[in-house]
Amino acid sequence: MKRTIQSLLFIILLGCAATVAAQNPFTWRANVKMKNATEGEVIMKVGVADGWHLYGTSLPKGGPRATVFDLTKSTGVKFVGTMTPSVAPVEKQDKMFNLKLSYWVSDVTFRQRFKVVDKAKAKIVGTVSYMGCNDVTCSAPNTYNFTKNVVVK
Repeated sequence: MKRTIQSLLFIILLGCAATVAAQNPFTWRANVKMKNATEGEVIMKVGVADGWHLYGTSLPKGGPRATVFDLTKSTGVKFVGTMTPSVAPVEKQDKMFNLKLSYWVSDVTFRQRFKVVDKAKAKIVGTVSYMGCNDVTCSAPNTYNFTKNVVVK
């Protein structure tokens, strides 16, 4: 009887986990890596579920929400250059929106370099706004928030 209840609970938990994963086909992780005592980079990794695509950072009006990175609430650092993806997005005519759109069809890593200007206050605070679609439906616009301390050795 105990084993039957455990098996039933396991199946229910597995079903709940699958439902949660289906609700958001994108998994974000943020990290900060120091290159030396004064320079580092923010590393944003996003996992894209099979069959889904994450929209690019520059899209025409009338379409889906673009992926937007906001690091303006960070303190003690000065950003250098722009957020750079590990691979270029695909550009295709999107059937749902009838627009030429850019998007990523698999996992991608974004990097943003920075310089530490105040070691005592160095902290990365970020938000990523994004959405994506598959061949049938689109995810609701979503936001990933993170805060990472910058540890200078």
